[in-house]
Amino acid sequence: MKIILNERHHAEQAIAHGKMDKKPTKTLICLAKYGLQQGKNAEDTYVLLNQFMTKYYPDYNAVQWDTFLNRIIKQSQKYIKIREEASKSTLIEIDHVPVTHEELQKIKQLKSKRLEKLAFVLLVYSKINNRINENDTYWINHEWKEIYGDSQMAVSKKDQGLLVHKLIQLGYLKESQRVDSTNVQVLFAVEHGEVAFQLVRFDDFVLEYSRWKGENIKNCTVCGKRMLAKSNRMKYCKECKKAGINPIRKLL
Repeated sequence: MKIILNERHHAEQAIAHGKMDKKPTKTLICLAKYGLQQGKNAEDTYVLLNQFMTKYYPDYNAVQWDTFLNRIIKQSQKYIKIREEASKSTLIEIDHVPVTHEELQKIKQLKSKRLEKLAFVLLVYSKINNRINENDTYWINHEWKEIYGDSQMAVSKKDQGLLVHKLIQLGYLKESQRVDSTNVQVLFAVEHGEVAFQLVRFDDFVLEYSRWKGENIKNCTVCGKRMLAKSNRMKYCKECKKAGINPIRKLL
């Protein structure tokens, strides 16, 4: 999932430990929003961003980045103003997403692994959007490339459209009335039902549905990443195994 779901935590980790997203712009936006939300003016927020980049970004050139940093601050000021006028939170702070038994049973009724995985990912996206927009509409406006990436399925563009259309036909989704829109609305969410589990990690989160279905999902003993285990002896994810990392060496 590309979106940073807890901007406050991300900003604080960036300031304290130099943590940076693969796309530095995302971290800079979090820092700008965080600084402004803390009461800093534009000038002090600029200092915050500049100091962070100087310390943690290799080959940082303050002159070359000057216009870009100012643009981020202006955009963040505009965003905060709009959110405050709507009496909404100025920082995204999502630590968990609940999934109910009713929702899982509804997904299971599809009896198609591809449709089930797609429906589960769409459900999670819709709940995250609800939290960000502070509503309960369950609309999704993300790129389908991102959604299918989180579903961990290799699907052609043609089949992507067919799968979405099938969910619409079955009454699981509603398409937008706008001709030029690819937005969809999830119709099978049951927010106040009995919670089956809480999603607290959003990397490879589709595997939590697989775990619920009874598949052998384990956590890497080194990094904690979820993985589909082909045997009970499997301990490490592909990345840690390839790097030759083990728990003892990591502690050293």
